[in-house]
Amino acid sequence: MDRKLNTLTLSGLMIGPILGSGIVLLPPIAIKTLGEHAIIAWIIMMFLGSIFAYIFAKMSLLTSTNEGISSIISKETGPFLGELASNYLTTAVCFGPVAVVVTASDFIANMFVDTSYLQVVIAFIFLLLATVVLLMDITKIGKLSLFLSSLTALLLITGGLFSLLTQTNIHYPASFPKINSLGYTLLLLSWAIIGWEVIGNYIEDVENPQVTIMQAMKISLTAVVLIYLISTFALQNQINFAASNQRHDIHMGMILIPIFGKYSSFIIGIIAAGLCFCTFIMFVGAIARQIAKRAANDTLPKCFKQKEGEKAPKTTLLILTALHSLILTCIYIKWITLETVVSISNTFFICNALLGLLASFKCVKGLIIKLFVGVLFLILCLLLTYSSPIAWLLFIGITSGSALKYFKKQSLQTL
Repeated sequence: MDRKLNTLTLSGLMIGPILGSGIVLLPPIAIKTLGEHAIIAWIIMMFLGSIFAYIFAKMSLLTSTNEGISSIISKETGPFLGELASNYLTTAVCFGPVAVVVTASDFIANMFVDTSYLQVVIAFIFLLLATVVLLMDITKIGKLSLFLSSLTALLLITGGLFSLLTQTNIHYPASFPKINSLGYTLLLLSWAIIGWEVIGNYIEDVENPQVTIMQAMKISLTAVVLIYLISTFALQNQINFAASNQRHDIHMGMILIPIFGKYSSFIIGIIAAGLCFCTFIMFVGAIARQIAKRAANDTLPKCFKQKEGEKAPKTTLLILTALHSLILTCIYIKWITLETVVSISNTFFICNALLGLLASFKCVKGLIIKLFVGVLFLILCLLLTYSSPIAWLLFIGITSGSALKYFKKQSLQTL
């Protein structure tokens, strides 16, 4: 009998990717834009993130296959939007994980001799290692993610609390930030809540999903909120906002200095690389399962179907690895920029989340919950306006292609 994810291993699979490299990159950005008011932005964003997590966890319970949220979108808003959501998520995961690989390789290379050749070698080793892990049993992947996530939580929460305890004075915001600055910062921080929407793509690999998913969501959400709030508040309390030059050299390693001293930058680099690894294996593993299930349902070529007895959809994973290797090569030979890859993936992650939120209006109950869904929907729509021209062109292409395929299929069925 195949082993499945339990509450702890599913929590481990979720925490690391939700934090991702965002826990290293986003808190300093918030402090640079809002100063001592950064914690207010994080409290608001973590509240909105809680709503986001609740909605997509609930929606995940409505599906019984690894097609995930797209099957619910199809049921609630029509098969075309459901297929469109699947295509958006697939496109996002074709590009996004490559940016994660580059980010992780940069962190690791900076610990040693920062050369472009070393970064390239590390990037391809990272990609190969991640693929090997993804071919393993799902419970082993969950345990590995649980270990990395637990280590991250322990280091950041301990470092944050120790940093606060060693402060002479704890500074709280004396006023509310300017609305324009707060709005801009919230847009930047909204990336911290992306990731909950792929929980449903593991539904067939979860034991007793009706209980396990909600329990794992609560554990994961609690961990994510505590890590972000404690580490951000500790970081902003280490900054002297009276000195204007202090905001130009802010990094998360600062909260670990009281414990690890000169090794804090090395430790935070290890944390970031580990979280990038968790992010990669969760998203790629999720979309590989979705693709395999779509192939089994005859909406994609049979070559993507997971063969009986396989621990993971091997063919799909190998094809994704080949595609990621190609895009990675294009980045390093400067045929495409990392910023373009990030913009493309972000655009399609947002589009998939928007369709999920649209369907959730029919799934969730309560006027207050629906009001917050509306707020999240508007925030993501605003973020979509920052997409690059190439991302918009690809968006038009994917949407048009999906529409042509769907309506052609419909016309053939009516003949």
